[in-house]
Amino acid sequence: MNTDRIHIVLSQNKDSTTAVRVSWPRMEAERLFIGQSVAQVEAMTPLLFTLCARAQSLAARLVLQQAAGQQAIASDEQHAMLTLEAVRETLRKLLLDWSQAFDGAPAAAQWTAQWRAAQDLPTLRSLAEAFVYGEDCQHWLQRGEDGWLAWLMQSDTAPARWLRMLDQPLPGCTLLPPLGAGMLATHLADWLRPGGPVWQGQACEVSALAREADQLPGMLEMNLRPRARLLARLLQLARWLSGTQQLQASVASLPDGALALVETARGPLLHLAALDAAGRISRYRVLPPTLWHAHPEGVLRVSLGFLAKANAAEWQRQISLIDPCVAYSVSKETEYA
Repeated sequence: MNTDRIHIVLSQNKDSTTAVRVSWPRMEAERLFIGQSVAQVEAMTPLLFTLCARAQSLAARLVLQQAAGQQAIASDEQHAMLTLEAVRETLRKLLLDWSQAFDGAPAAAQWTAQWRAAQDLPTLRSLAEAFVYGEDCQHWLQRGEDGWLAWLMQSDTAPARWLRMLDQPLPGCTLLPPLGAGMLATHLADWLRPGGPVWQGQACEVSALAREADQLPGMLEMNLRPRARLLARLLQLARWLSGTQQLQASVASLPDGALALVETARGPLLHLAALDAAGRISRYRVLPPTLWHAHPEGVLRVSLGFLAKANAAEWQRQISLIDPCVAYSVSKETEYA
């Protein structure tokens, strides 16, 4: 719905400085779960959350099992399906959204047709090696930071060309450290703050860059955050396609229910649930990674604060790299007071 979007406002002050305000009045669709049975919620989840539907469904299944006192463990098959969904979503971003942001149009029809037809990792790997890497993705992974820099300067693939364009230093937020459901359960109050989630009091970036930061120290030292952000997504994609890594899910019990933490391409997805004596849902919350992206002091505000004089195409490019899961609007206002 149009109301469920991120609002970004650039304010021109009378002293010619620019401030950025970011807000996301999120529509909490999971409120529909209250009073429902576990079976009803499991059936409703992929209908309410069509983006990352497998991740949302897995999180719902795990948190409800844990809340009911059962041992909730994601199977190898569930991890594989979670990873396959992230591969397809990342390639969709590359072929459609990022191609639009950098080149002004989606990728050629031949590429998008291959993506729509591909349903397994081997076929998706072939597509990625042709469109993204221009070589075997396992070989590409072994290059290291200096090798990736040489590749992006020399390769003629579209993503390499986009990376060459991202040569502007921009500051960023603290990167969220790796954590599981158990650690999160002991710091849950921070994630549930009304003003937006924080970790150790700070708004954080939770994207692939947070997971791959130790692979890109040079770019981060130079504050080439946009380049590192896109390259981190390519690193994650190559790991999934080569079979060296899968997305994970974990659960933990709470005094009044349970939580499930599921990794997605955009960052950590959190589900919280509690059941009443009849086994129906008494509490349910979903905290998607975009709550971090759209934090009032988060990565969108920090990044756009240094692009206030850029054109609309550059805003679109930077917002697309941060990759919120909902629509957004950018507007300007002038303060005279």
